[in-house]
Amino acid sequence: MTAASPRAWRAAFAEQVYALVRRIPRGRVMTYGSVAACLPRPPGIDPLAFRRIRARWVGYAMADAPDDVPWHRVVNARGEISPRPGFAVERQRAELAREGVRFTRAGRIDLERYAWSPRRL
Repeated sequence: MTAASPRAWRAAFAEQVYALVRRIPRGRVMTYGSVAACLPRPPGIDPLAFRRIRARWVGYAMADAPDDVPWHRVVNARGEISPRPGFAVERQRAELAREGVRFTRAGRIDLERYAWSPRRL
């Protein structure tokens, strides 16, 4: 039995991200880190290294998310939309607002109120 190639486990990890994000209910959010914490470590990756980089990997997966993934429901650990080139910050904010998510004056989402956590994977 051979180990999976990095490309194969990256694709498998991304699919796990998408499957979980598709379950986030309307009007609720998860952080990149909380999504990552729900997913198993890919084979061959050091556990400590994975813990340090897993939220970033979720971000990379979300940047390439298919159209049926509610990408707008994933925010950063401060409850903010993470701006980056080519990323629709205002669109994400509008989508969340349409779902009833309110932002503070500082542009944050109250994670105590809007964060969602799956009961089972």
